[in-house]
Amino acid sequence: MITNSLKRETVKKLKVLIHQLAESNIENIVSSGFSEITEAEIREELRYYPGKMTLPPNAAYQNWEEEIDIYEVGYEAPPNYEGTFNLYYDGEQSDLTLKFNIYVENDNEISIKIRDLDVM
Repeated sequence: MITNSLKRETVKKLKVLIHQLAESNIENIVSSGFSEITEAEIREELRYYPGKMTLPPNAAYQNWEEEIDIYEVGYEAPPNYEGTFNLYYDGEQSDLTLKFNIYVENDNEISIKIRDLDVM
């Protein structure tokens, strides 16, 4: 069940991850375990997209089903949930989408990991 608490915690973690992406701290993302794809795969996807990745406005993190979405997985967990978030380039919402997995730990803490980057 997707609760408001899960949404809030996901947004907190997502803000940190997207800040790292916007700062091109890809090596740190991968070495810290926040990605299920390699550094080379992340860099390759980002290289295809023109412009400069920028931080989204705070409102983007509250625009559910338009810019951010979480859904329950249709197979046996983990991950427990999957999500998507539209990334921003040059201050505008882009069609480059961050796909991520959400893992709920034993103590109900969550972690998120990059699953893919896709143009949608």
